[in-house]
Amino acid sequence: MIAVQAPSQRYAFVDEGGFLTREGLDLLERLRLRTGEGHGYALNGLYAYETTISQSEVASGASKIIIEAISGHQWKPRWMWLSGGGTNFSGGSGDRLMSIGSGSTVYSIIPAATLQSLDFAVWGDTGLPKPSTAAHATTASAAGVNVVAKYSGGSADYTAGAMTLVIIAERVV
Repeated sequence: MIAVQAPSQRYAFVDEGGFLTREGLDLLERLRLRTGEGHGYALNGLYAYETTISQSEVASGASKIIIEAISGHQWKPRWMWLSGGGTNFSGGSGDRLMSIGSGSTVYSIIPAATLQSLDFAVWGDTGLPKPSTAAHATTASAAGVNVVAKYSGGSADYTAGAMTLVIIAERVV
């Protein structure tokens, strides 16, 4: 039997703004490098993506790449959150929602109300809902297809605004 002790210090992995701290990034790197000794499985292939998405990058049908496709690789988002930092989306009578997905798989659709009044939200909250198709929560991206943010719904683009989205994703192939 192995004795486990509590750490002598506790660290915050996410700061008040929702951004990963140095300790949080270090933890993710240690998890990624873990070899899987004992019970459980290796967590190799776990990566953190912290991406700022501005209204200009998704305007007029464009999309912002969050996880760039690598030939033959597939990704499964395991956790995501909005930092709450940034600038509220506004102007131009904007009313769009923000879709996070890959091809036909939609991982979340961020409501217009969230974009217009940015606040910290984790995947599953009202501000960053789980997918309406339950199976998409565990569906890997298609091989070679980017995971992107793009407008969906609504009829008018915003003329100002930027948000930061963090995704922890597992490379499955």
